[in-house]
Amino acid sequence: MIKQFERFFPLILIIFHIIGLGLFIESDSASSLTWMNLTLCGLLVFLSEAKLKSALLVFAIIFTGGFLIELIGTKTGVLFGDYSYGSVLGWRLAGVSLIIGVNWYAIVLAATNVVRGLKLGYVLTAIIAGVLCVALDVVIEPVAVKYGFWTWHGGEIPLFNYITWFVFAVIFSFIYLKKSSKQNKTATWLFFVWLGFFLVLNFI
Repeated sequence: MIKQFERFFPLILIIFHIIGLGLFIESDSASSLTWMNLTLCGLLVFLSEAKLKSALLVFAIIFTGGFLIELIGTKTGVLFGDYSYGSVLGWRLAGVSLIIGVNWYAIVLAATNVVRGLKLGYVLTAIIAGVLCVALDVVIEPVAVKYGFWTWHGGEIPLFNYITWFVFAVIFSFIYLKKSSKQNKTATWLFFVWLGFFLVLNFI
C-alpha cells in the first residue's frame, strides 16, 4: 500500500522544506519544529527502502550507533570537540537529542544513494558518501549553531569534528550498502533538498 505513494515522497520533501524556509524566515522559533521535519525525512527515506526488514536493521544500527557516538562526544569532547545540544531538537537522553540518531540515518542514506548509482563498489562508494556527508555537515553547521540545535563551547568547530564525521559516515554507509541492494530515490532527493535548504538558510 505504502509503495504506491512512494513516487510522491520527493514532492512531499520539497513542499515541507519550502514551508520550512518560510517559517524560518518569519520566526526564529521555527527551529523548534526541526525534530518533526527530521522525523518525517527519516520516515520517508525508511519507507522507500526495498526490503523493510533489512531497512529496520540498518536503521537500528545507524540510529543506535549515531546516538552513542554523540553521547560519547558530548561527555568527553574526544570525538567531535566540546559541544552540547540545545532544547530545540526535542527530547534528550543524557543530554543528547534522540532525533540525532535519525539525522545520522537520513544523512548517510542520502549521501550513499547519490553515489551508489555510479556502481563503484562498496568501499569506494562508502568513502565518497563519507565525503558528501561531511560536505553537507559543513553547510548545516552554521545554521545549527545560529538556531540553537547545538553549541560549540570553544567558539570554533574543530577540524577533527569533520574527520570523525567522515570516519563514522563511511562505516555506516558501508553497512547500509551491504544490507541494501536497490537505489533509494527518496534518499537521493533528500540530499539535494537538504543541501539547497541549508544553503539558503546560510544566506538569509
